This record gives sequence, C-alpha cells and structure tokens, in this order.
Amino acid sequence: MHALGIMTGDALHIIGSFLKKGACGIKFIRRKPTPPTRYVWSDDQQLSPNVIPSVYDEACSLVRTIWSNCDDVEFRDIRAGDTRVTIFWVGTLIDKLLVQTGIVEPLIRLKEPITGLEALEQLLPIPSYRQTDKLQELNQAVGSGMAAILVENGEQAVIIDVASFTERPIEKSDLEPSVIGPQAAFVENLQSNIALLRRRLSSPRVKMEFSTIGTISQTQVAMLYVDGVVKPEYVEETRKRLKRICIDGIFDANYVDELIKDEPYSLFPTVQSTERPDRVAAGLLEGRVSIMIDGTPLVILVPVSFFGLLQSDEDYYQNFITASAVRLLRHCAFWLSLLTPSLYVALLTYHQEMIPTVLLVTLVKSREGVPFPAFVEMLLMEFSFEILREAGVRLPRGIGQSVSIVGALVVGEAAVNAGIVSPLVVIVEALTGIASFSVPSFYLGSSVRFLRFPFVLLAGAFGLYGIVIAFLILLTHLVSLRSFGVPYFAPVAPSIGKDMKDVFVRVPWWKMRTRPQMFEPVDAKRGQNNPVSDSESRDER
Repeated sequence: MHALGIMTGDALHIIGSFLKKGACGIKFIRRKPTPPTRYVWSDDQQLSPNVIPSVYDEACSLVRTIWSNCDDVEFRDIRAGDTRVTIFWVGTLIDKLLVQTGIVEPLIRLKEPITGLEALEQLLPIPSYRQTDKLQELNQAVGSGMAAILVENGEQAVIIDVASFTERPIEKSDLEPSVIGPQAAFVENLQSNIALLRRRLSSPRVKMEFSTIGTISQTQVAMLYVDGVVKPEYVEETRKRLKRICIDGIFDANYVDELIKDEPYSLFPTVQSTERPDRVAAGLLEGRVSIMIDGTPLVILVPVSFFGLLQSDEDYYQNFITASAVRLLRHCAFWLSLLTPSLYVALLTYHQEMIPTVLLVTLVKSREGVPFPAFVEMLLMEFSFEILREAGVRLPRGIGQSVSIVGALVVGEAAVNAGIVSPLVVIVEALTGIASFSVPSFYLGSSVRFLRFPFVLLAGAFGLYGIVIAFLILLTHLVSLRSFGVPYFAPVAPSIGKDMKDVFVRVPWWKMRTRPQMFEPVDAKRGQNNPVSDSESRDER
C-alpha cells in the first residue's frame, strides 16, 4: 500500500506538470473574475449643474429622472389659467388635505395666467413659502416632507411646507427621571424640540443655525446658543466640527458625539447628551452651545465638565441645603461604585491586618468552603450582574425590571448556597450596583461599569498599591481631558474659586450672581438685560 501511494503521487505530479506546460495542445489560462458593475451616485454627475433649468420642460424632465423608481413620490400636472404647473411631493410625508385645499384647488380655480412667483405667493393660503433655484435644496426639501411647484416661465421653484409626520407625544424623561421640577422630555421631531426650548427661552438673543449632515439621510441639525453670553470661539469651533462631518447617515446623537468630541478613545463622555429641555436651557444660559438633531430625543451640550455630569436638575428645584447634602451623597456614591469591589478584594487578599478582628473572624467564617480567591468571585459576580442588567434593558419594559431584580436575587442566593461565592460578595455587589444607579449621567455611569474590572484585577495582583496606581492613572487621564478646549476636571483642576460654589455643594441662588467662569462667558453676570463687551466683562470679574 505504501508503494502504491508513492506511485499514485508520482503519477499525479507528472500529469500536473504535463498539463501545466501545455502539452497536447492544452493550455490553461487563469483568468481573474470580472468584478460586478458598480453604480455610484455622484452629486456632481446627477445634479450638475446644481441649478434648476430655466426651461419648464427641462426642469420637469430632470426632476422626474432624479425621483424615478420612487413610488411614494407623486407628480400632479395642472393648468392654472393658461400656465402649466407641476407639483410633486412624497405622499407618505405630507398632509394630503392641506395640499388639496391649499395648493391644488386654488390653482385649478385660477382663470388668469400666473404672471410671476410673487402672484403665486399671494394666491396660495399657506404661510411657509420660499423660492429656490438650487436643485439640491429642492430635492432635500421634498424629501423632508415639503411640496415643490414648478411654474412655466418661472426661473425658480417654489417650496411649501405641508409636512405631516406621525410623532411620539411629549412624555416624561426615561433616561433622566425626576421627582420634582419640569417633566417634559424631548421627542424625535426637531421642530417640536425647538418649540419646547423656545417656550423656556423666548428671547431673540437665542440664536439658531441649521445645517444638513448625512450624504444620504440628509438629517437636519440645529446649533443653538445665546448671543452675548456664549464665547464666540465655542460657536465657531462647533460650526467647524459639524461641517467636517462626512457620513452617509445620522440616526442618533451618538453619531455626532463621536465625530466632534475631543477624545474619541476615552471612556468618559466629553460632550453631554440630555433629553431634558430645562437642562438644555440652563446650559445655554451658562454660555454653552447646544446641538439638536432631527430623529433623536437626545440633545448635545458642549463644552462639559466632569463635575457637571454629577449634577442633577433636581438640585436646583429644591432647598439649597437639601440639594447640597444630596449632591455630596451622590459624589460619595460615584466613587463607592468604582472602588468598593476592588477595596474588598485588596483587604481580604493582602491587608487582613487592616480589618477589625471581630469582623475578620466573621469574614473568614463566611468564606469557608469557597473554592475561589476573592478577586475571582468578585469578577464572577460583576460579570453576572452586568449580564442581568443588560438582559433587563433588552426585555420589554413591563417585565425587564422584575426579571433583573428577581434574577439577581435568585442567582446570588443560589451562588451562596452552592458555596461558589461568599455572602459578603453579594452584599458588596448589591451596594456597588445601587451606588452606580445614583449617577445622573447614563454615559458617565457606563464608564464606571467598565472601569471596575481593571480596578479589581489590579487589586487582586497588587492589593492597595494596585488601587492607588489605577486611581492615579485615572485622575491623570481625567485632568488631561479637554471638552472643546475647556479642562474636563474644571473647576477643581485648574482651580477656579468662583465656580466652586456649584460643584460639591450648591449655594443659594442669590450667591450665584455670575455664570461659570470655566466656560468664559462674554456676559459673566446673570440677569444682564443687554450683552456687554468682552473687555467690560473681564474688568467686572
């Protein structure tokens, strides 16, 4: 059999060489597969020139070509007197009754020819009306729920707002709930969100700039700021970063968040995302810039500080003494949620002499029969707790919270009874989880969730020395961060004395007469009726 295998191998080698050399007229040619044809939409090719043709027939033909194979786009050709008119819209985005009564019927009843677009404006009983000769602007408006009108002998197109979207009603905030104070939260509609903010800040000093992001989604984005309060460099920097965004589509605030923030590789959020209109209004009055994105209830505020993420809106809606006590408790809970598991591992593994004797005896008895060292059982509980928390989020709201709570109780009790973990580990993990829920910012709390694992590992390897090393690295990282040029750990590092009145405690409102100095507002004093110059503001400080 061995000889037969050798002969067979030699024969195959000879036949392969024979065919490879093209003997007997046979020659094999290896061809690369032909790549499939790719059709790439190019604005320069499809929309060039980006001007609506002045000839009516050419304009109608071009628009129909661009919107071809879009079955939800409806075209209506009518005669207004002796003038030909073409109206088109996306049928799923408009109010059909408004189109019929406000556009079609007035044009059909017209007996005289249309002499100009100004006459058409007087004819149609619709307030939102504008003209454009840009083809890209026309297509974007139609895709946003507006109707477009092309008129014979008209050099421009007419855009009329007849949008009608099915939107979610304004409800309470799920991400940032509060017991007292305003309860309304932003929704997915940009116009509704602007209205919610305008109800709180009705001054004309609240400026707004619209832009479009997403080469395909064409998402509308609004940048808001208070003129005379915000530092002009923040507005210009925000405008530049938004213009630099190049992406197909924007569907959530995190898309913009990752593309504009200073430190994209940091776990800590360097921009603030909120769904509360009162928080956005307060941020604008502090001299910050807001970014609203159509299609998401989250609004971005820049710049932001680490201590600002630990502040809650309820701190300003109750007595300042109570608010200060709760804020101090919240700061303690934040650091407890980060350090408690690692401290437990370090003390039980390396520093038993630091534990009182009576307590140490109790701990030793509770750990009898546990096969794993302290850092392994802590990692197991952390991992199990994170799985239960994630499962509770993914389940329907009615049963998700119940499943997560019951699951934690069942898993914890079963693990203790099986001798896998000690009862104290369950207590420590429960305390850590409860403390983490006190962090007002969801994104800051998520950062702490992942940082606990390296802290526990370093505590298991080096004890308290590992915790100190990790804590120093963390503080160094926090101090080095910037949010649109503002130090992330301000006003503690660098120290700004005037801003310390609203960091760990909250002083009464009559003591907070100036805006946060770390944001360098032009108008530093609260309650100024007219904006002051930058030099005058600095002199008053």
